[in-house]
Amino acid sequence: MSALGRLIARCLTAIAAGLFLASAALLLFLLPPITHLFLDIAGSAHYLGVSPGDAHTLSDALVGELLTSGGFLVPFGSGLLLDVGERAHLADVGNLMRLVLLAGSCGAVALLLLAWKRPALVSHAARDGALLIGVLASGAGAAFLLAFDATFAFFHGLVFADGTWTFNWSTSHLIQLYPTSFWIPAALCYCVALIVLATVGVVLSRRMARRQGA
Repeated sequence: MSALGRLIARCLTAIAAGLFLASAALLLFLLPPITHLFLDIAGSAHYLGVSPGDAHTLSDALVGELLTSGGFLVPFGSGLLLDVGERAHLADVGNLMRLVLLAGSCGAVALLLLAWKRPALVSHAARDGALLIGVLASGAGAAFLLAFDATFAFFHGLVFADGTWTFNWSTSHLIQLYPTSFWIPAALCYCVALIVLATVGVVLSRRMARRQGA
């Protein structure tokens, strides 16, 4: 393989490692106990006017729809929890989320196959990908910590069309269920989780490289 080919292969493998780490952290935060914890911290039940258990149930239903490309027709009172605009936004979120999870799964498969055929490539490229994710997560975490609203709006503006993700606090059940007080700790903890996973990835890749050199 030429030098350019090796460079391209290393870059693609690093991207695969980064996608795997990002999707692994995302799956972690979709687990009900973790989502419920952030709902309770945020006081979502109070804002929505329901019990904590009901808030958990509503959130679980929405997360399930995100993962399965559902219609988000979750019952609430005598009607539906979300209006048309909110359901459309969550459909966009679900599409993005499933794309990230699919990319992460493909990345994991690629890493496993390459670890069998090209272990040296994986040991170096996985370290590169983990370092990149760790640096990006550190930067994003600092931005969220210093200017949450601006950073939140910036990331939303990158992936969603203007006007499709802003709602009225007083009438939006989506915002009441997931208020800013939910997203601040969730975003910061997600960045921390990425940093931890990236650190583990760097350590493991270095150990793999040392074993290969032995």
